[in-house]
Parts: sequence; structure tokens; C-alpha cells
Amino acid sequence: MYFQRREDWKNTLFYKARFQSTVQKLETFEALAKRKTCRDYAKVPIARELVEKLIYAGSRAPTACNMPYRHFLVVDDPRVIKSIRQLSPSLLADPPLLIIVIVDLIVAIEQTGPLAEFSSYVDSGAAGENILIAATDMGLGSQFTMIPVMAGIREILELPDNFRVDLIIPIGYRVPVKKLGVKAQKSANSVFHNKYGEMY
Repeated sequence: MYFQRREDWKNTLFYKARFQSTVQKLETFEALAKRKTCRDYAKVPIARELVEKLIYAGSRAPTACNMPYRHFLVVDDPRVIKSIRQLSPSLLADPPLLIIVIVDLIVAIEQTGPLAEFSSYVDSGAAGENILIAATDMGLGSQFTMIPVMAGIREILELPDNFRVDLIIPIGYRVPVKKLGVKAQKSANSVFHNKYGEMY
């Protein structure tokens, strides 16, 4: 295809993907570098617009066979958050907002097979990481937490028995703290090349 003006060429999707992708990558990696676990949140409500962006980010993560078994539950009622905190020992923070990633196991297993009972954890984790990165990009703090007991959390959230709670993600504006986040240990995240033991 012939373009009479240089501006026409610059507006093509190919040009943007090929020559402007560096800027996008820098923004992504900046958010990755800034993401840190947050356990201290200001008592400031999160605007609905920001919540919707976080949910959008989570929904962009894949699911097996593109089946609709993963869902999100937004909790901003302080009474509900308090009840969940009493059940979940890993939820040390008292945030203004929780985004809970839930899975419909009946749909997951019927549509993608018995392995979905376990592979859906991966799908939930992918959605959760998207939410954490989006939160960082918007200047919000966040954290990954899980819950060991399903019966209690199902009752609080009025979930059917076929739903599993995979992640509880606190969200809020950070309260400045003197203590810095704990860095990953040097032995973590090793990268091997072609086979185990051969460092990349």
C-alpha cells in the first residue's frame, strides 16, 4: 500500500506496534518496578471510576479456553471487610476496598475438563497480577492474600457452594511508612537455560 503523506503511514497499526512500542514497554516496566506489597491504607474511599479500571485490568487476563468461569466481587462495606478480616489471617490490612477473585467451579470443570479445578488458580493469579499492576499505575497500594476456609467466606459473601474464593486483594491509598518493603531473596526467581542447573 502506498501512502502519500508520512502522517498516514504513522497512523497505521503496524507503525504504532513496530515503532512506538518502546514507549509502552517503558510504562509497563516502570509499573512493575514500582509495585510493592502494601499493608497500610488511608481511610479514603476509592472512586468508582478507578475501581472499574481495576476490574477491567483483571478481566483482560486469560482463562482456559476463554470460558467465563472467573468473576470479581467488589467489597467496600466496612462491616463486610471487617468480617472477612476476622476469617483471613493473611489479611492484616484494613483497606477501604477489597477486590475478590472468585471462580465458578461447575462452569470451569464442565467447559474445560477436570484439570480446571487447578488451572483456574493460574487464571485467578493472572487476573490478580493485572489488578496489582494497574493499581500501582494509578498510585494505589495493593496486596495478594488468600483465605484457607471457604465455608465462612461463602456465608459472608452469600456465594453458592460451587464458587471458590481464590484471591482477596486489598486496595487503597498508601499510608507512608518508614519501613521499606522486603525484597525478594537472592535465591528466588532463578533463571535457567535449556535445563535445570544451567544458569541463563
